[in-house]
Amino acid sequence: MIIRFWRAVAGSDEVLAVYADHLQKTTFVEMAELPGHLGATLARKVKGTDNELVVMSFWEDMASAAHFIKGDFDDAVVKPSTQKLLKSFDIKVEYFETLVSTGIAGGHDITPEPA
Repeated sequence: MIIRFWRAVAGSDEVLAVYADHLQKTTFVEMAELPGHLGATLARKVKGTDNELVVMSFWEDMASAAHFIKGDFDDAVVKPSTQKLLKSFDIKVEYFETLVSTGIAGGHDITPEPA
């Protein structure tokens, strides 16, 4: 599995909420339609008044990860509206090859069974 890793900073909880909503309704939906996409997540770390963000998407292999690329292989895809929203963001992404994993990253479905 390949992890596509990107960092950004949202300056406030309000900005974070708008960005999270955007990811959930557009970006994550668009990625889910691409072959080889295994999922994505947004995580944050509160630092003072800022929210440091990490967006990770998971792909079967590097060829699958390439479906989301526009420009150079490690160029971040950040829409102009998102650029205006965020306080700062990386212009490059990083790719990591998974060597060992378990739990959610290992592909297990954690959705509870209906009662």
